[in-house]
Amino acid sequence: MNLTASNRQVGLPALARLSRMALSLLLAAVLLIPLQAVAETRLIMVTSDHCPFCRAWERDVGAIYDRSPYAPNMPLTRVEMGAPLPDDIVLTGPVMGTPTFLIVSDGREIDRQRGYDDAEMFWWWLSDHVPE
Repeated sequence: MNLTASNRQVGLPALARLSRMALSLLLAAVLLIPLQAVAETRLIMVTSDHCPFCRAWERDVGAIYDRSPYAPNMPLTRVEMGAPLPDDIVLTGPVMGTPTFLIVSDGREIDRQRGYDDAEMFWWWLSDHVPE
């Protein structure tokens, strides 16, 4: 290709911009592939203002859950009993009481715990479902 002085001023910067854009798109695609491969896991608590076991959980666990080692990989969402769950959730069955804790991975329920006894039993149950 024969470039004149005027072509170099117009053609090469445009080519450089195109190359930078192509490189940016390629980099974005490479970075997004691992993120899509990782399952999104979250903890959903179905709760009620009138539930003494929910209040006990909030006192024992809820107050510190966000600082726990589980929170970064399994964020907590509280849903009031009777309120709609997030649209992207598929449950294995109806929620019949409070508190009910649902572990959801990629929009599908993988386990649930009904009720609350104590913090130790809750953390033990939760530890079986830590995303890898």
